[in-house]
Amino acid sequence: FVRYSVHLLYLKKFGQNEVLKGIDLSLKSNEILSILGSSGSGKSTLLRCIAKLENSQYDELRCGSNVGFMFQNYALFPHLSVYDNIAFALNKLSKKEADDKINELLAKFGIQGLKDKKPDQISGGQAQRVAFARAIAAGAKLLLLDEPFSNLDQGLKQALRVELKEMIQKEGLSAIVVTHDIDDAYYLSDKIALIDGGKILDIGTPNKLFYSVKDEKSAQMLGGLNYINSDLTSQDKFFDWIKSRNNIFAYSEIYMGGEFEANVISKSFIGLFYKIELEYKGIRFYTLWPSCLEISNSVKFGFYN
Repeated sequence: FVRYSVHLLYLKKFGQNEVLKGIDLSLKSNEILSILGSSGSGKSTLLRCIAKLENSQYDELRCGSNVGFMFQNYALFPHLSVYDNIAFALNKLSKKEADDKINELLAKFGIQGLKDKKPDQISGGQAQRVAFARAIAAGAKLLLLDEPFSNLDQGLKQALRVELKEMIQKEGLSAIVVTHDIDDAYYLSDKIALIDGGKILDIGTPNKLFYSVKDEKSAQMLGGLNYINSDLTSQDKFFDWIKSRNNIFAYSEIYMGGEFEANVISKSFIGLFYKIELEYKGIRFYTLWPSCLEISNSVKFGFYN
């Protein structure tokens, strides 16, 4: 396989402030890596440095092909037609070569009928296809995406996630996505890197990262995880299991029924599930149980080994 490697060390400074610190990431051909972090964590700066849109103190990018960039909210030029937006990426080609390539991309992504329309005359899904076509027009094999679904309503976001992943896979691309939305990262990614304060906290496949989380900060970023910050000294099978998990376990690892009894502290309806806060021998934790069930004030529970 072709391997794309990104090595970034003390990469970006503003004055004496190191915005990115000791970053070292790699991905394989046809692999999607999401970089997950909150606002100000350094994720977008990292992406812009990889794309050479920001200067850096040190960086290395080994990549056998061109790099394409899909900007936040797609950043289509509002005064240009769909055709001319895609043409903007092909200014090194002759007019005939560019015309042939644009028509090929318009046909491939089903947007031939939009070529004369302006961005404000097309839908969100159509805008995504135009931005994707522009990003790969010059032959990119590594695609960089900056918050591709920000400011979209949930229904549209879910549909566009599906379409974007399909387009990336069909084109045989590798991709790096930066996002603050854990659902984006889970759905799109082969690997997720957690970034905070300009440093990578952890990296792994979505499943492994979630069920083998390293610390409290990572647990907070991933969501759906309990962190027990208590001294679990008494002899108790449940406490022993929590300690074996580094005091971190998922809501989904607690099931209804079992040998332990807990008090229900709170119950929140969130559609398919209740998010339930339980108290057992002085510790509190959350679980998710189907919202079609009746939940009493005292419940039996167990845990998955």
